[in-house]
Amino acid sequence: MLSNSAYVFLIYFLSALVFTLAGRDFYNILGVSRSASTNEIKKAYRKLAKALHPDKNQGDPDASQKFQDLGAAYEALSDPEKRELYDRCGEDCLKKDGMMNNADPFASFFGDFGFHFGGEQQQHETPRGSDIVMELTVSLEELYNGNFIEITRNKPVIKPAAGTRKCNCRQEMVTRNLGPGRFQMMQQTVCDECPNVKLVNEERLLEIEVEVGAPDGHKTRLRGEGEPHMDGDPGDLVIVLNTERHPRFTRRGDDLYTNVTISLQC
Repeated sequence: MLSNSAYVFLIYFLSALVFTLAGRDFYNILGVSRSASTNEIKKAYRKLAKALHPDKNQGDPDASQKFQDLGAAYEALSDPEKRELYDRCGEDCLKKDGMMNNADPFASFFGDFGFHFGGEQQQHETPRGSDIVMELTVSLEELYNGNFIEITRNKPVIKPAAGTRKCNCRQEMVTRNLGPGRFQMMQQTVCDECPNVKLVNEERLLEIEVEVGAPDGHKTRLRGEGEPHMDGDPGDLVIVLNTERHPRFTRRGDDLYTNVTISLQC
């Protein structure tokens, strides 16, 4: 007969073995416990994503794989439904149910939080909509502890519509025949025929991270959440953090100040 301690160890070992065979250990990849909250998972992911990005680890041959593992871990554990299934039977269950996709989770994540890697900014070859700047008031406590804030935005979204429209209009040089041996070069507006579209307002739930120690006026850029463009890319939504006035403390840089009245009596 096995003792209680040996029995517990055997159960733990078998559980770990089953989980290993079922796929990657996403909790270990993110460096969080199995009881970690969604906010703890997001914070761990953001910290590791900056540290493990292949552009910063070009000497590590496994950098791309580590980055992909991190993205898969975040995709599974940040979604309550996927996390519940993963906790029951591991990564293989997610794949069998078609809940793990091959999309790049970093595209949306870094889009939400305004990260850029690779040195140079991307140049837009297509036109884009206007950026929208929105001020968000946060408390001193939120700036001290960090927080995730959800906001609702009514955003115009491009939807298909019946018919066609002129699009991608541009100026091109054309040659006009004016008679025998006579030609003239002139500019002419040339357009393509595109499927028609319309703008429909949709309610979007967006999540903003208030980073620990973020300065007053800190900007967070949400890619593609600005004004749409019929023939190009949407603009961005820029969130500007404003610190709410605190009844006791005043912040100056990384320091907090307060006035205290003290008595001279012993």
